[in-house]
Amino acid sequence: MTLDFDDLLEVNLLRIVSRVVSNATHDINNALQVIGGSAEMLGSRSALGPAEQRRIQAIAAQAERIGATLACLSSITRADGGGRQFVDLARLADDAVALRAFSFGRARIAVAVDRSAGVSCMVLADRRRTLQLFLNLLLNVEQALSGWPDAAVRIRFERSDREWSAVFADNGPGLAPAHRASLADGAAQPALGPGLSGVGLWLSARIAEQQGGRLEVDEAQAAGTSIRVRLPASA
Repeated sequence: MTLDFDDLLEVNLLRIVSRVVSNATHDINNALQVIGGSAEMLGSRSALGPAEQRRIQAIAAQAERIGATLACLSSITRADGGGRQFVDLARLADDAVALRAFSFGRARIAVAVDRSAGVSCMVLADRRRTLQLFLNLLLNVEQALSGWPDAAVRIRFERSDREWSAVFADNGPGLAPAHRASLADGAAQPALGPGLSGVGLWLSARIAEQQGGRLEVDEAQAAGTSIRVRLPASA
């Protein structure tokens, strides 16, 4: 495969961004620790009234939330950190949704992570690559549901004897035939489009296969699209 000049520029920029983000998150986290520590110190003062206490608690909560989001971002841009480990798919879905929450809100797409399974959805997987897989699926949903009335996506988890499934189900227009074909075993890599688009689902399927799993289109879904990510359950 040969990349043209614009594609090479994009790949180079993404590599630079990944390195810059790693350093920037450390700097921001240091600032957040100062903010959080100051909020904790101010909150311990008994002379403050209820309104001031609520504001200080809000500052501390937002600092904690931003720190958690930065940790997710840092984990996916880190150069090392590969290899299989025990991963909770439900927590990973929370991380992926947190990284796209602003965009989903702006696009008026409701997103929910369903924890009705009631237990940890533990698999043995490469955390960074699985997060990349989940983000690919969310970006695909975001594009498919853009402008769709009452757009919504729900992520649920199902356990079978030897695997966990994370199911991304939306109420959109359905999966295009070309995208459906890209999920098949041994599917050829799709042509690169502007900005390296058109390969997200294909790459997601390959990531799942590398970890002993697979991606499937759930044909039982009456409307919209339902993508099932199957990964081997931990012992």
